[in-house]
This record gives sequence, structure tokens and C-alpha cells, in this order.
Amino acid sequence: MSGADARPRTSSRWVRDHRTPIVLGTAAALLGAFATGATVVAADRDRDARTAQTQVTDTAAELDATRTELDGAVARAETAESRIDDAETEAATRQAELDERESGLDEREQDVAGREKAVSKTEKTIENNRIDEGVWTVGTDVEAGTYRTTEPVSGDCYWAIYRSGTNQDDIVQNDIVTGGRPTVALRDGQDFETNRCGTWDKQ
Repeated sequence: MSGADARPRTSSRWVRDHRTPIVLGTAAALLGAFATGATVVAADRDRDARTAQTQVTDTAAELDATRTELDGAVARAETAESRIDDAETEAATRQAELDERESGLDEREQDVAGREKAVSKTEKTIENNRIDEGVWTVGTDVEAGTYRTTEPVSGDCYWAIYRSGTNQDDIVQNDIVTGGRPTVALRDGQDFETNRCGTWDKQ
């Protein structure tokens, strides 16, 4: 046996037996690292998911708040529009009432004006057909016709009818009345005198 042959030989089985624990340890370490990494990744993903969920929840809450605010604004706008419509309707109703009242006032004014005109005409007619104290020429100062005292006379009522142009020398008729309502008939071409008899109205 030579020197080379005299070296001790390492058994292949022994090598295999000592390599196995090393391989297993390395595999276990790798598996542990992978598991740790997977756990970390899972934790990060879970945190990101929770963050995203929180953001989604917050966004949904903001949307709900915005929607609620918008609904409130729409409701207020509708209420305001309804009030405006009511105000316009009320204003139109009042305007119609005012127009109706104004129309009624116009009719009343026209009626009053007509009555005033009629009264004025009547007063003018009465004035033209009324004889006061004094001497008057029939046909010039007063109209011919039958006249009667407006009120019953009291005391000495003197009246006289003269032929015009005679300076009261030609007496047609005269009288002194102490009561009642005397009546006279006047014709053109005569003068009429009345004293203390009040007014005379044409009949």
C-alpha cells in the first residue's frame, strides 16, 4: 500500500449526513424569511385596505353631507319660490280689488257729477223762477207765469201789479196779505212789486 493509498478516506455517507442539517437549516431560514416577508406584505396590504376603506367611508360621508346640504338648498329655494308665487298671487288679487274699487269710484264720481249738474240745473231753474223783494219787469227781469210765496207770510205782505211804463201810476191789482201763501199771475208788459212777502216761486 502506497502513501497515497494510506490517506484516510471520508465516507460519502458521512458527508451526506452532515450536509442534510445544513440544507434543512437553510431551507427553514428561507421559509422563515419568506413567511416574515409575506406577513409584512399582508400587514401592509391590510393597512392599505383599511386606509382605503376609511377614505371611502369619509368620502361617502362627505357626499352624504353634500347631498343633504344640496337637498336643503333645493328645499329652501322651492319654499322661496312658493312664497314668491304666493306674494305675486296676493299682489295680483289686491291689484284687481284696487282696480274694481277705482272703477266703482269712477262710477260714483260720474254719478255725483251728474247729480251735481242736475242740482245746479235745478237751482238755476229755481233761481230763474224765483222773485225776491223789489220791483221787477215781467218779460225782462222775471218770466211771465203764476207765482206763489215760498213760505207762508206773516205780518203785512204787500204786493202790486202795474202796467209797465206808467211809473207805477196804473195799478192793475194789489193786496195786503197777513197770512197764508198768496198767488199772483204775471203777464208780459207788467211790473211786479213785492214787500215783506219773502220769495215767490213760479208754479
